[in-house]
Amino acid sequence: MITCILIDDEAHNLENLRRLLLKNCPNVEVVALANSAEEGIELIKEHKPDLVFLDIEMPNKNGFQMLESIPKITFQVIFVTAYDQYVLKAMRSCALDYLMKPVSILELKQAVLKVSQVVSKNEGNKKLKVLFENLKDVNLPQKIILSTAEELFFVPIKDIIRCKGESNYTQFFLTDGSKILVSKTLKEWDNLLCPHQFIRTHQSHLINSLHVSSYVKKDGGYIVMKDGSMVSVSRLKKEEILKNLASLNLSI
Repeated sequence: MITCILIDDEAHNLENLRRLLLKNCPNVEVVALANSAEEGIELIKEHKPDLVFLDIEMPNKNGFQMLESIPKITFQVIFVTAYDQYVLKAMRSCALDYLMKPVSILELKQAVLKVSQVVSKNEGNKKLKVLFENLKDVNLPQKIILSTAEELFFVPIKDIIRCKGESNYTQFFLTDGSKILVSKTLKEWDNLLCPHQFIRTHQSHLINSLHVSSYVKKDGGYIVMKDGSMVSVSRLKKEEILKNLASLNLSI
């Protein structure tokens, strides 16, 4: 059984989530409910739960401030929120789970399943540390977490040269010459990385424009990256890609 605490300043949200867990997640035991960050901290000390469902927007102290005030986090966290696209982007970059209000039963089951698979690994602290670093930047997250079956990698976004889609997996190529294969589609990373000057050049390729060396016109056109790799350019997206490259003052 996974023991959990629900923290939300609105009583009806607490009761609704409690009912959904009782009905749909038999491996989860709700041991306490809290309607403020302060009460939540005390209940966490008392019960030492495996998991906390945490509302982000609360009066006096929000969910992030609450977590930062806890010296050692030994539990997993599933955030519950109604809005704020920047915060959601920051959480996605750290591979953290969140639920949008109103809570979907399917998404709740998926989030609980993921937690049950890692609850014994105590990965929450590492992910939350990166999240707090990203949230301090007023513009965009500066790191992402790449999770494989064996390890978590904390990668500065500027160190990603390119990504290559391979069916339901994505291969990351980094400036130190290493490669990391993760089980997410290229489309998911495209949505996350495009605000960081990444360009989708092809169905299977996503490149960091900061690491583009040149565009070669022959052989249908392709891009050469600073590590010497060559990346295909989609014929249908060629004009759009050239405009993006031109904005970088590259010779094309």
